[in-house]
Amino acid sequence: MNRCAYCGRHATTIDHVLPRSRGGQDSWENLVAACLKCNNVKSDRTPAEMGWELRFTPAPPRGSAWAVRGSEKAEPSWEPYLSMAA
Repeated sequence: MNRCAYCGRHATTIDHVLPRSRGGQDSWENLVAACLKCNNVKSDRTPAEMGWELRFTPAPPRGSAWAVRGSEKAEPSWEPYLSMAA
């Protein structure tokens, strides 16, 4: 989905719903796509502080419609780390 979670326009940035400066994590549940205008206006605030509502609840992707790009040709230097995850 390339739509802003706040206004629905074309999204070109990623926004932390709970800003990192306030303990927000880099997680599927806290990251949303956002247009540059909404991301800049929201700044270091939460949607609730702005009086905004998210158009959807952020969640990890499901199903087979998504994939991690580049995973089919892993960098050889990553092998020790990738084998630990398997």
